[in-house]
Parts: sequence; structure tokens; C-alpha cells
Amino acid sequence: MTTSNTTDRHDRLRLRLGWEVAAGFHRTFEESGDRSCKKLWPPLGTTDFGPYIAQLKRDVDAVYAVFSGADACALQTVRRCRTQGRLPLIGGGTFTDEHVLRTMGDEVLGVTRRFHYSAALTTPGNQKFARTYEGKVQAGSLYYSEAPMWPGSSSASAWEGLAETPRVSKRLVGTLRKTELADTPRGPIRSTIMQSIQTSISESGAGRGKLQNTVIHTFPNVSQFLTYKPEDF
Repeated sequence: MTTSNTTDRHDRLRLRLGWEVAAGFHRTFEESGDRSCKKLWPPLGTTDFGPYIAQLKRDVDAVYAVFSGADACALQTVRRCRTQGRLPLIGGGTFTDEHVLRTMGDEVLGVTRRFHYSAALTTPGNQKFARTYEGKVQAGSLYYSEAPMWPGSSSASAWEGLAETPRVSKRLVGTLRKTELADTPRGPIRSTIMQSIQTSISESGAGRGKLQNTVIHTFPNVSQFLTYKPEDF
């Protein structure tokens, strides 16, 4: 059935994204000389993470977690880790995205993540976006509302001035590679083969009367390939 096939595709996408985010962290972490003590991969659909969390060592420097989609996954993991020795938590951006923070309390305070967007960014572009978004939907902005912004803006910028000719597609690709957006909600972006963005380290905490991902450090002009060669991919 179509519904089943669509669900399967979504599940495969969530699984692939989780593997890639975690693998990227593992690779750079271990290449820097550090060591991962244990790697656990709960299957999609897991409802009880207790058996996995029970396997975590209590003397580790931190637990890196990646969850996307079901709010309960991140919420349960944070709460269980906090009740078992208050294990320090770090993670991928969706681990404490704003849509998850709405379901959390003090147990999430101090969780650190690396991501390219936070609703708490104070850039003019994000402040304008957040005000507009909240005015439209009566809810705060989050990664899933911001993510479509820069591809659409890049495409619109690249299309400007392009005449409709048989070779327009090739010209469009060439123009896209040169497109630079100075003030998107997440910061400046250069749409080359190596996308350059601001990458932020943020910490979950209280701000303006609610939980938010407060930016504590920003790495500008980060390539999606980091220090690796694009041709290797």
C-alpha cells in the first residue's frame, strides 16, 4: 500500500540520518585521539530505552545521543540518564530541538548540542524570521520551520536575471554555486559545492521564561566536508 511504502521511506530516512550524524561524530572524535567506550543503536520503534541506558558506564566524560522525530525518545533518554548518576549529555541538533524542549523540564538544563540553528540566535535575520513565524502560526520557530528557508532563498536568488533558454538548467547550477546569502536565520551561507554555514554550540537552559537553546559558541564558515576532501565523498 502507498501509505505503508511512504512510512517505510520515512523510517529509512530517519534511520539513515541518525546513523550519519552519529557516525560523523564518532569519526572525528576518534580521529582526534579520543575513544568511544560503547556504541548502542536502538531500533526504530523502541519504546523503552532503560536496557540501553543501563549499559552505559558511569565514569564516561559524556554520552552522545541522536534522536529525531518522536519527542518521547529524547525525553525518556534525558530523564533516565539524569536519574542514573546525572550522566553528562551532548548530542546532535534534533536531540533538544525547540519542538522537543516544549515537552521537557529542568532535567534538560545543561544538555549541550552542536547544530546550525537555534531559535535563540540574535542575528537580525533570525529575529525577523522568528517574529514572522510566530505571528503566522502562534508558535516559536524551530529547526524544522527554518530548514526550508535557505534552499528556497538560494534558488530565488539564483533565478534572478536568468533568461529562459534551453541551457537555463546548467546556468542555474553554476549560479547556485556562486550564491551567497548574508543574513539567513541561521547566519551567512555560501551555496558552493561545499556549503558554508555557521555552526553553533548551544546549551539548553532557561531564557525569557522558557527553555531555549542558548548559543554559547559559533564556528563560522564550516564546510559540510569539514577538513576532508569533497572528492572522497
